[in-house]
Amino acid sequence: MTIERELYEKHKNLKLAADELGIKWPTLYARLKKQGVQVTGDKSRYGSSSDKLANMAEQEFLKLVPEAKNMNNVEWQSKFDMMVGDIRIDVKCSLPRKLQPHKSSTLSWAFSLKRQNFECDFMVCFGLNEDRSVNKVIVIPHEFFNGLQTISVPIGRPSKWHEYTVEKEELRDFFLSF
Repeated sequence: MTIERELYEKHKNLKLAADELGIKWPTLYARLKKQGVQVTGDKSRYGSSSDKLANMAEQEFLKLVPEAKNMNNVEWQSKFDMMVGDIRIDVKCSLPRKLQPHKSSTLSWAFSLKRQNFECDFMVCFGLNEDRSVNKVIVIPHEFFNGLQTISVPIGRPSKWHEYTVEKEELRDFFLSF
């Protein structure tokens, strides 16, 4: 293993590894690519707060479906998060929030679907509690989110999205059934 690769594996951050080597990050990037290293980063350490929350949900999915392949470890900014067999899955999560605070006191989870809309077979949406524990898992087939940019799921009120709820313990069997 080269020193470039070793430092990149240590930091999972191009800038930090390049600084330690005393070179510019583009130089390190080019060297790593020539060595066949997948440059993916580590959003759990260096990402924004929403990246860190998303990473937490992705790790929860991997615990529930250990056969899943994390595509973020394969490609930087992968078009979807997980693969189970040939099934492409994007994992979303949301904390409770008032979407229209001036109109209603109803808390909802909001999930943005626009970037992966045409890339995934399923969206797995984790509705979280304030303490970031999983409250609800919603699995939506492509046919039902195709063309949508966002969905809002009210907490404690009926919604068509609640029909797609899957118990955490059933998630693995659901995806392996394909």
